[in-house]
Amino acid sequence: MLEERLASFFEFSLEDLDPALFSSLLIMLVVLVLAIIVGIKAKRADPRKPSKGLLFYAEWGYEKLEGFVKENMGVAMIDYLPYFLVAVPYCALAFLIDLTGLPGVMDWLGAPLSLAVIMFVTIHMTAVRYQKWHYFSRYTSPVFFWLPINLVTMWTPIISVSMRLFGNCLSGTIIIGLLRWALTGLGQSLFPALPGESAGLILAPIPMGILNLYFGLFSAYVQTTVYAFLCALWFAAERPEEEAPALVPDNRQLVGAKA
Repeated sequence: MLEERLASFFEFSLEDLDPALFSSLLIMLVVLVLAIIVGIKAKRADPRKPSKGLLFYAEWGYEKLEGFVKENMGVAMIDYLPYFLVAVPYCALAFLIDLTGLPGVMDWLGAPLSLAVIMFVTIHMTAVRYQKWHYFSRYTSPVFFWLPINLVTMWTPIISVSMRLFGNCLSGTIIIGLLRWALTGLGQSLFPALPGESAGLILAPIPMGILNLYFGLFSAYVQTTVYAFLCALWFAAERPEEEAPALVPDNRQLVGAKA
């Protein structure tokens, strides 16, 4: 019995693959293939000539994210740039894939929860990296009796980010579904000769198109930006503030003071 259960863990069938998981894996594949293509083009490109096509947009995106990391996390944390180079395109495409007709990703709790868990692990790895053994003092601060409360509140980033991404996407899905239901009922009232949902198709294109563009394009931009900002702020918060550099006295001021 135990052997059968263990063997079932390694069984995989495309028929059992969740549609949202399929879309998520497809997005990962697209990001991976684009990264490989951009890498090949970058190696073959002539640095004396301006970039064109896909390489131009890749360089533009890289510069934008590089400036974002430097501005919000500091130059010392520029090594976190690869995290954003992967997470930001995935998050954006996960919102936009609905426009292609493929199954949605962000209204499937597994996707935003995975992003939140990755961010959570990175936060604590950053804390250990910069704070060393002082990392554990956060759980007993200000006194040891706060340990249970601190252990509970440490999971806040996972709940906050996953529910934010999932809730915003799910709300859009629900609103679009309600509008479709309302337009179908209205269409059947106005055009009783048409069967079923066919009547709703007459009224649906414009309002459904506007809502899909809003929840697809605008919401994708807003939620991806919010996710990136939350990651940057939480990562940077784990790095202790640097001491102010010592001021170097001006020789002219010293000469004037001696005179």
